[in-house]
Amino acid sequence: MELEDALRLIDRIDDVMARKVQCASIHPDVFRTLDDSNAGRREIEMIEARIGESLKLRLKAIAGSVFVGSLRRGEINSFYDVVSCLGTLRTKSLLFLLSNQSQGVLDREVETIFARSFATSVIAEILAGQMGFREDGVRKAGLCGLFLEIGRRFMVIHRKLFPADAEVLDEAFVDSYHPYLGEKIAHRYALPDYVRTVILARNLILEENALSLAGIVFLAHDTVQASFRRNHDRLVMKCQVPRPGTDVTRTLEAIVTEKFKAVGLEHYLHVIRIPSIQDL
Repeated sequence: MELEDALRLIDRIDDVMARKVQCASIHPDVFRTLDDSNAGRREIEMIEARIGESLKLRLKAIAGSVFVGSLRRGEINSFYDVVSCLGTLRTKSLLFLLSNQSQGVLDREVETIFARSFATSVIAEILAGQMGFREDGVRKAGLCGLFLEIGRRFMVIHRKLFPADAEVLDEAFVDSYHPYLGEKIAHRYALPDYVRTVILARNLILEENALSLAGIVFLAHDTVQASFRRNHDRLVMKCQVPRPGTDVTRTLEAIVTEKFKAVGLEHYLHVIRIPSIQDL
């Protein structure tokens, strides 16, 4: 397919899926409130009544889970606590992604793409933290991981909804062009420029003395993709057995496990415990 024809098809998919998202369970006022830097506690609390019970409970579980870095368990009693913990940008992003996850609940392929993206986000946060990124950089890495394959996910959904386009939207086309659709989606929903830049980067980028943000995210993505390919669509991690007296709620195993449970994706994670060298 010629590039111009491919881009026209991407524009059409973007338009069709945008209208479909608009008809989803999230009221537009929710996103407008989260985008409003002047929104106060009262306006943010009103969001809770505009989202479904399932979404509300899932967001509270995510906000109450253990985070990498300085953020630890928080007391989540209200929707304002959720937004305070996650930040408005991550709250908006999770609402967008989780409200559309219902597209994939009954479809293994679409759900697996979401699971792979979530795993990429988790691993990107861990890598960013271990490589000395500040908390803001860790959050950025996680957000970019969540959206890295959003174009692929929407193309696959479109292919299932409109079988007439299935022949054109083969795996080769999706592999080649999903970043262009992903960038358009990120722009449409006013995600930061760094998210759009990472989506279009498509490879590992090294800065002079360190990995770039895109490098971190793509290293995480390639690691997750390899694990899913080898292990029947699961992220398999090896973690050391906690030593006696260790606070097991703060181990890497606990952090990752709780993150996956909070989103309902625990069956995509398998943790293997291995002894530390000192115990051999």
